[in-house]
Amino acid sequence: MDRISFLPDDFLLQILSLLPTKDVLTTSVLSKRWQYLWKLVHKLEYTYCDRNADHGRFVSFVDRSLLLSTAPVLESLQFNIRRKCSDIDIGFWIRTAVKRGLRELSFDYWPHNTINEPSKLPQSLFTCGTLVVLKLTDVSLVDVTFPVCFQLLKTLQLSCVIYLDDETPQKLLSSCKILQELDVNRVKNDNVTVFSIKVPSLQKLIFDGKWGTHDGISEFVMNAPSLKFLEINDCSNECMVEKMPELVAANLEAIYWNTDNILSSFTSVKRLSLCLGEQSPFPTGEIFHQLVDLEFCTCETEWDLLMYFLKHSPKLRALRLNDVKKLNLYNFVGFFGDIIS
Repeated sequence: MDRISFLPDDFLLQILSLLPTKDVLTTSVLSKRWQYLWKLVHKLEYTYCDRNADHGRFVSFVDRSLLLSTAPVLESLQFNIRRKCSDIDIGFWIRTAVKRGLRELSFDYWPHNTINEPSKLPQSLFTCGTLVVLKLTDVSLVDVTFPVCFQLLKTLQLSCVIYLDDETPQKLLSSCKILQELDVNRVKNDNVTVFSIKVPSLQKLIFDGKWGTHDGISEFVMNAPSLKFLEINDCSNECMVEKMPELVAANLEAIYWNTDNILSSFTSVKRLSLCLGEQSPFPTGEIFHQLVDLEFCTCETEWDLLMYFLKHSPKLRALRLNDVKKLNLYNFVGFFGDIIS
């Protein structure tokens, strides 16, 4: 017998959890020891991208592996789907996973070469009390019944999501009482005019609203007093932001007529990256006492704003001027990792 087969089940399951689910199932033919071990794997990953793949075989494979799974808790379920799947099949898969105490769901659905209709997920997902991480791409929340319940959810990602109206994202976020990280990537005509984020527990926010409009109108409202890291890429008409006394690092690439409102909430930051539109008003009377690192894009911004920061940032040590509209955010993301660790 091979040496690896002598390892305890916990070690073998850890190894299997790192493999795609289709590869995990093939290990059942290795020996009697492996015949049923794959059923205990607590992480499942399904990819459906090949144009030549048989649709019926893929559906049957997901059905079989989910139904035969005997893992006490399903820690992670990931879908990366680029072919058209029915809401009936998707709903069955997710309902099955929810019954297994699902803790993390990543649903990335973007079928190629089809008239793209966002997937509709089952109502049971939105009352899953065990979820800690939820990542949704190309999903419709129009038919979701509120209130929903995400009592353990800490990380939420909403990419290219269609909502019913302005209240949908508000109701969704209000159900996440301990949410810490939020990533929003809006899409055009998502039915939201005023996108409001009011989450007291939130520590990290990435908000990309540059394509998010409804009938050409868009506003952004935020109240997150515990926020430590903020990244915004937005072209909304207006922005209203409450004070963020714990904010440490921020990147702002936006065109707002009232830039002074959001800049006045940055007075606690240590690292700041800015790329703003022309004639961006500065926050009169504000002092940036903690700012030590400033990256400033000069592609459109008037120099008066830069001079204001230089004059009102007594601890500033590093200044980088950048004339490229898309700033490199790698250092900011790494810096946030140091903050929360």
